[in-house]
Amino acid sequence: MDIRAVDPRDQTWELDRPNYRVFFHDAHGVSDEYELRDADVVEVLAWAQDQAAGRTFVLYACVPGDGLGLVRLQGSDPNAR
Repeated sequence: MDIRAVDPRDQTWELDRPNYRVFFHDAHGVSDEYELRDADVVEVLAWAQDQAAGRTFVLYACVPGDGLGLVRLQGSDPNAR
């Protein structure tokens, strides 16, 4: 981990309440994907943990821009190369 102080004046925009996507993966790599809106990250993590049912999951924040981008917040995709 690399930690450094920052100047918050360098940011040019902020997204107060992003949408989130949660991808659940079973042992065979099959996934179920969901988008959650009107929630904060603590609520989304609690929901994902409650719904996991033995599956792993990856949590992303949705970032609008030139198309939709995803920022991984937790977990890793077992199908990623």
